[in-house]
Amino acid sequence: MKCLTLILLTLVVYFVSSASALEGSITLGELSLELFDSYESQPGNLVQDAVLFYMEGDYEKAAEYYILALQADLEDNPIDLFNLACCYGLLDEPELAGKALVQSALAGFDRPDLIETDTDFSSVRDEEEFNTYANEAMAVMEESRELQSMEALGERLYLEFPSMQTVRIHIPYNFDPQQEYDLVLALHGYGGDVAEFSSRWTVFDEGNFVFASLQAPYAFEQNGRTVYSWTVHGSSEWDGGDMPLEQKHEMFSNSVELSSDMIIACLDDLRNRYRIGRIYLLGFSQGGIMAYWTGLRNPSLIAGIATYSGVIDEELYPQGVIESATSLPIFIGRGSQEDDRAINARNFLTDAGYDVTFFEYDGGHFFPDEGLKAVEDWMREIH
Repeated sequence: MKCLTLILLTLVVYFVSSASALEGSITLGELSLELFDSYESQPGNLVQDAVLFYMEGDYEKAAEYYILALQADLEDNPIDLFNLACCYGLLDEPELAGKALVQSALAGFDRPDLIETDTDFSSVRDEEEFNTYANEAMAVMEESRELQSMEALGERLYLEFPSMQTVRIHIPYNFDPQQEYDLVLALHGYGGDVAEFSSRWTVFDEGNFVFASLQAPYAFEQNGRTVYSWTVHGSSEWDGGDMPLEQKHEMFSNSVELSSDMIIACLDDLRNRYRIGRIYLLGFSQGGIMAYWTGLRNPSLIAGIATYSGVIDEELYPQGVIESATSLPIFIGRGSQEDDRAINARNFLTDAGYDVTFFEYDGGHFFPDEGLKAVEDWMREIH
């Protein structure tokens, strides 16, 4: 991992021996053995707990978990290194925060604006030793941008080309191939994968329908695992950072259209394999955006749309689309600690004349088991 091992050893020794370390706490070495046994050296799982400790305000423990995740990873992870820098900033450790920033830049982190604006660095931003490293990190980012620019690499284009995509299928218990079943097609969120919904099949009370989970087409790496996006723009190496803004907007629109076409093609394929009655789209977050986009533009094909944390932007839709699909019943789920995206969608669709069922639950940006059961109940009620 280049020079990451050396810098991490330095950071670990300093961190454990620093005045800010909790007196009497478990040593990092002991913690490493304990965690590697329980996590099987999976960096993604370690990062998830690092995030939880960070959100709880335990920045020392969060830093320990980020270090362990980096040690378990086979390659430098720029986001984890930046988050480690944030932890040290919150712990008022300017040198360690700065060193971690340099390592994140060397690993490919390219957000110099965050170095200047992220409030996690508020307590160290005026420290000379932090600024020395921060300036070095920004210089590394600028050099990397020049090497990755259009001038250096040539203009970036994307070509449309058919590909194989993953769909996970669950069929009802005692499935009868001669019987007609409703179909629920689930669309995962940004940075998720096909398992986000498919692994939750047993949550449904009856599950008397075909349940399919479709994987988005654009793969990228996040926290040590391969995850997926429904659109080009915003998905790591697919992001096209060297593209002019107008071209980015064009690529975003084109990829939304292509992903929607893929969803329709998936539905057509499943209707050829099974005797399908009504079709429902179920989406979480970015998958909710795709459920709205596909369902509202194909009201004769879709029997209902259910979303969690889905955004609906009326400006994206061609004229007349919203008005022509008001017969579609809509289910909207929202965590009570989340932002207002679901509330805004509910208000907009209700004002437009849609029959909207609104389900709120305790929590943030996720969908709970009781939320999936609520969708199942809603399907039974509307037909």
